[in-house]
Amino acid sequence: MNHQTFASRQDRVHNSPYSCPVLQTAHCTVNLRTPVFLFALLLFLFVQPAFAAKQTAVIFPDVDAPYKEVFETIISGISAKPGRTVQRYPLSRDYRLEDLRNALKKNRPAGIITLGKRGYLAARKLQLNIPTVSGALSMVPNGISGVSLSADPAALFSRLKSLVPDSKRVFVVYSPKTLGWLIPLAKKAAKKQKLELFAYPAETLREAMLHYRSILQKIHGETDVIWLPLDKVTVNDDVVLPLLLQKAWDKDLVIMSNKPSHAKRGVLFALYPDNYGLGQELSELLDKQSVAPETSQVIPLKRLDLAVNLRTAAHLGLIFTPQQQEDFRLTFPSR
Repeated sequence: MNHQTFASRQDRVHNSPYSCPVLQTAHCTVNLRTPVFLFALLLFLFVQPAFAAKQTAVIFPDVDAPYKEVFETIISGISAKPGRTVQRYPLSRDYRLEDLRNALKKNRPAGIITLGKRGYLAARKLQLNIPTVSGALSMVPNGISGVSLSADPAALFSRLKSLVPDSKRVFVVYSPKTLGWLIPLAKKAAKKQKLELFAYPAETLREAMLHYRSILQKIHGETDVIWLPLDKVTVNDDVVLPLLLQKAWDKDLVIMSNKPSHAKRGVLFALYPDNYGLGQELSELLDKQSVAPETSQVIPLKRLDLAVNLRTAAHLGLIFTPQQQEDFRLTFPSR
């Protein structure tokens, strides 16, 4: 693979007080003993390495629009932190792992952030002794730190109580393999918002459907809520979603989701990734990982955008204040 596929090396600071000719000649005009010079020298020695330590490699899929813009926005969030420079490594479908390894060894980044499944798998194969975090995919704890696309339950339930103050019970069907790690966090967040959380594990879509039918028989409108997380096993857009939307409309049930497309189809609201904010969270997590590289953690996404279905809200009799509506990033039907 052509090495030009990867981002070129970032410019480095070459000037050093030890290479400056002025300091090495008898005609030097700088008094090395002045407090101002000594302070400047100390500032250079201790601050400059801190900035260099934030040189970060970002490994991401080389894709076309509209996904290209998504990754670019995430990278903008990563590089937003003062002092952090980004080395880009876009990966084509047929990239050579050895080329990527050689480029990283040559440029020697202090940390690595991978985006998407392609970047994540590349990081697992590389096994470099460099602090690494991953994002832009639904992660589970497995040895690599990262920010999952799953919404932070604390943010989700806080938004629920804001939009539907009378809500009391939340029902969710989840796959233990993909979301088992998130449920303890969800229970803690629900308790803080004085909500009861009823979580039903399901290994297959068939098992999930049995849970949904049972939930629909005992659920009540106005106070009960169904949560649709990012879960390919239990949240099927062709089978599960139509059933729940029809029952929700008939029974005046609230459904919340983590996908904006669900809000477009009739779910009351969805919290979905703020891509720029995701980049910021990845940058912050990499800093923590650099301090304690021996530990790994996967956290849910806290920086989120809000999509609301106004037609569903009107059907449920919900009225939102102008201040609440200012937070609506997407509304359906479009206003």
